[in-house]
Amino acid sequence: GLSSIPHIHNHIEIVYLQSGETAATADLKTESAFGGDLFFAFPNQVHYYVDAVRPVNHRILIVSPDICPEFSIIFKEQLPENPVYKNAAANPRINAVFENIFNCRDHTDEYFETELRGCMLILLSELFRNMTLVENNSGDTNLVKDIINYCYDNYDSDVSLQTISEELHISRFYVSRMFSKRLKISLSDYINSIRVQNACKMLKNNEKSITEIATSVGYNSVRTFDRCFMKIKGVTPKEYRANVFRKKKSINE
Repeated sequence: GLSSIPHIHNHIEIVYLQSGETAATADLKTESAFGGDLFFAFPNQVHYYVDAVRPVNHRILIVSPDICPEFSIIFKEQLPENPVYKNAAANPRINAVFENIFNCRDHTDEYFETELRGCMLILLSELFRNMTLVENNSGDTNLVKDIINYCYDNYDSDVSLQTISEELHISRFYVSRMFSKRLKISLSDYINSIRVQNACKMLKNNEKSITEIATSVGYNSVRTFDRCFMKIKGVTPKEYRANVFRKKKSINE
């Protein structure tokens, strides 16, 4: 799915919207994306998606840049000026290569990786040909990545500006500014988003009670868990679980 939680990784992330509407952000650049548009995040760019205005049908590729070493300098030194390639669906080469990439998944022979690499070379060449690239001036990328990774690794414990400052040996002021300026979210809201995201995965089965889930994702009480979950999802954890199993039952019937 399209995560609304700001995240960062070493991979290329390409989202091809077939229908619907969302707002996609790469670093500090946010653009609306509609059916037919394509969103492109470079490795180590902070990116996320605002909840869809209309339900989104999409295809997503998350691929290591190592598959195309020919473009290593571009990924190291440049970024898209605008992360959204408007009306990519009107480009027949984009459509054809996406179909080929997803068809590659069915191939298990010794030519699979070569075929995928060829498809990615064509796709990236077409995107670079049609998107304006600018110099990458985000010198704080490694620190941002360290902070985000720390939050993901420790969301189930007591994460604060102080603990991040002490663990990563950076000032509390810098951590606070990074959240407000780079991620546009407070630390507490960010941690709650990660906790709720992981809670949703656990709520999709009956292995743990809601109390056990609340504790395992870092909440000291079910009441706090309910309040935070409701704020983010609009329903309580109990209602979320009931909706999931109602949908499963409907599909099985």
